[in-house]
Amino acid sequence: MFTPEPGTPLAEYYDQTQSRTGAVLSRRSLGTLDAVSIGRYALTIGAADPVHYDAAAARSAGYADVVAPPNMLAAIVEWGIGTPEAQLQPDGTPLGGDTPLGDGLRVMGAGEEMELVSPVTAGTEVVLETTLEAVTPKQTRAGTCVFVTTLHTFTSAQGAVLNRNRRTVVLRNPLQES
Repeated sequence: MFTPEPGTPLAEYYDQTQSRTGAVLSRRSLGTLDAVSIGRYALTIGAADPVHYDAAAARSAGYADVVAPPNMLAAIVEWGIGTPEAQLQPDGTPLGGDTPLGDGLRVMGAGEEMELVSPVTAGTEVVLETTLEAVTPKQTRAGTCVFVTTLHTFTSAQGAVLNRNRRTVVLRNPLQES
């Protein structure tokens, strides 16, 4: 099996992270989704269907309350006030975030898939569980890379799966100073 070149930051990252494949990295409540946040998000992305901001329209369509656009859960990375700048890495990702990205490695998005399981309505307490699904080294035209895939499972507080979001990032060694 191919592995990154020994002694490189990417090899150290791979050695530390690969054995954690399958592990739950975090499980946390994101709080209760409210109608105003759903409506604001919907209008911001151009989802003009009244079921996203008008409770009466949502109820007449069969929902208990306004319903979030399908991609809302996956789109909201941080539901709190945000991460202070001093706690961000140079690439803008939070230190100690849900996805282990390796200190100083170059990071780039490599794909995302969403499985929409159940509509999410206002009043739903959302729980996010992040699992390290795969850590795969590859030799590419751009050089040695490690692809890291995490599975984000959004559930209600009662455990009903709302949606699953699989994200892959590609990591590379830092640029060499010359």
